[in-house]
Amino acid sequence: MNFSINEVDQVIARTGCSYEEAKLALLDTDGNVVDAIVQLEKERNQNFGARFNEFVEEGERTTNSIMTKIKEMIAEGNVNRIAVRNNEGKQLVSVSVNAGAALGGVALLAGAAPLVVISGLIAKYGLNYQFVVIKADGSETVL
Repeated sequence: MNFSINEVDQVIARTGCSYEEAKLALLDTDGNVVDAIVQLEKERNQNFGARFNEFVEEGERTTNSIMTKIKEMIAEGNVNRIAVRNNEGKQLVSVSVNAGAALGGVALLAGAAPLVVISGLIAKYGLNYQFVVIKADGSETVL
């Protein structure tokens, strides 16, 4: 199949793909520029969806891990506060265990579990925040 450099350039300009990706898409679509662009966009959307799902699943695992650890420490009876700090050590949020338990129950009743997952994702991966458990004796455990 023959196609011109202008057709390759059109595909690259519209999709931001590499020369090789544009060439392969044009070969797959018998030189049809519009079909090549549509094919590349579909591939990118499918790849984005798969990566997003992996990101959310990892966030759910991380959030569940953090919540399990916090619950275990609370059950031990020596946790006073739970805090969130940024990567510079500045404390952004600090919640007493009693208030945290009440808010957690209300959030679950309101169906806010996805918000918990998203906040866990952002805090753990997006913004490099730390979850810190502050014990009764003043010692801290970073989760």
